[in-house]
This record gives sequence, C-alpha cells and structure tokens, in this order.
Amino acid sequence: MMEYCLAVFSIRTSTMQFSMLLNKNGVRSVVVETPKAISASCGVSVRFDTRNLERAKEILRNNGIKNFVRFYFVSNYYGQVRLTPIGM
Repeated sequence: MMEYCLAVFSIRTSTMQFSMLLNKNGVRSVVVETPKAISASCGVSVRFDTRNLERAKEILRNNGIKNFVRFYFVSNYYGQVRLTPIGM
C-alpha cells in the first residue's frame, strides 16, 4: 500500500512556491497532477511523505502562502485510491 499527503492550492504559483519552501526546509516534495476527485484545485498539487505533515502545516502557517485549499491523505491499495481530507 502506498500512502502520502497532498497539499492542494487554487493557483499554480502557490503550489510551486509551497513545494520550493518544503524542499528548502528539508521536506522532500514533488508537484504532481491533482486527482480528478478533488475539484477545487489548479490541476497540480504538492505531494510529500505523511511523516512530514505537521512540518508542512507549520511551513504553510509561517510563510503566508495564499490560495491554500486543503491537505489530503492519499492511500492507494491495489489501484483503489482513497482521499481523506485533513484539517489544519
């Protein structure tokens, strides 16, 4: 089973900015296509390891990045993808 977190933004610039900030702060991240089930997005999201969720929340809060929509926990079990919204 594969598990990870997504940070979803409504504007691509914010998505790219957040990914760069995570990487700069030692949280490995990549920009990926947002799953189609998440409609309130710009089409791309930031993917990072679930172990770094609290650090990612802290970085988001402390850097004033705008246009944040939500964090999601993503689990992929034999091709079955489950998206679970995560609160701040």
